[in-house]
Amino acid sequence: MTTRSRFLQLGAGTLGAGALFGSPLAASARRRGLQDADVSKLYDAAKKEGTVVWWTGQYAQDAAERVRDAFKTKYPGIEVNFIRQTGQVLFQRISQDLKSGVKEVDVFASTDEAHYPALKKQNALASFVPADLDKIAPAFRQLDTDETYQLGAYALMLFNYNPKKTGAPKRWADLLDPKYKGQLTTGHPGFSGFVGNWALAMNDKYGWDNYFKKFAANDPKIGRSVFDATNDIVSGERTVGPGADSLASERHASGTSIDIGFPEDDTIVVINPVAVMRDAPHPNAARLFMNFYYSREYSQALLKSFVIPVRTDVPPAGNIHLDRLKLYRTKVDRLSTGIPEVIAKWRETFGV
Repeated sequence: MTTRSRFLQLGAGTLGAGALFGSPLAASARRRGLQDADVSKLYDAAKKEGTVVWWTGQYAQDAAERVRDAFKTKYPGIEVNFIRQTGQVLFQRISQDLKSGVKEVDVFASTDEAHYPALKKQNALASFVPADLDKIAPAFRQLDTDETYQLGAYALMLFNYNPKKTGAPKRWADLLDPKYKGQLTTGHPGFSGFVGNWALAMNDKYGWDNYFKKFAANDPKIGRSVFDATNDIVSGERTVGPGADSLASERHASGTSIDIGFPEDDTIVVINPVAVMRDAPHPNAARLFMNFYYSREYSQALLKSFVIPVRTDVPPAGNIHLDRLKLYRTKVDRLSTGIPEVIAKWRETFGV
């Protein structure tokens, strides 16, 4: 069994470039990223706008509130109006807004990387690179060659389980064991980007019929958000299931009977991008808020929620480090075609 003492291997990559939208600083910003003076000017302009509208599915409600509060502490005078909802629900809403010509969102932070190429094709995203891009793992410094979206967070899909009722499963196939009948819980790929990533990974690694028809035979409880599975285990309603690392780790640290286990056949890493909308109603506040994602304060604010820091110079909570864990990441092109496929198969197999 692999436990929380194991580590995460993120690999290597290249450093991207970016621009300060709508500013004479744009050309130099592409070469060197934002400097302190640039951020100061952005803050002055953002204070005149007074508000930033942020839609996020990347972490639980209390974690989003911590990010909001940390931003307001660092940048007084700017209100943060945010909606925390599952990634697929937010994407559906933002897609409807684009069709209707509604411009209400400044910063969009989803749990499904495939949302961003789709929005980019609609020319809905602004090109922007924050300062301190070099403080994140090299593999994630340029998710998009045109810099229309950047890394906002990442999460791990692994086992959530009640250690008083069961040991940690060792492999994903262990969840298919009939001994877990009536004890499983999971979210829904039609709502949760985290669950969509996991379901697609299981489909591609093991085959739909080989995995999910047997999974369905164990009568799982199916919620919406990935955090529904964590809450079911905390409440005692269910015992085990695929879930995210952060909320379960936070509940574990508080003394609740829940823990996380790392599968021997790969932990699923979920990339959570962030982007400024091209027609953001508060364009300067939007860029200031996205720039905040790369600040030390952002990563530190999320430590209490056990979200893995995006900055490599901020020590993580617990013992999950960005180093040496066997992981599986689905490429964005496969997510774009695969997530809709698994949602359709899921509804046919599970009837929800």
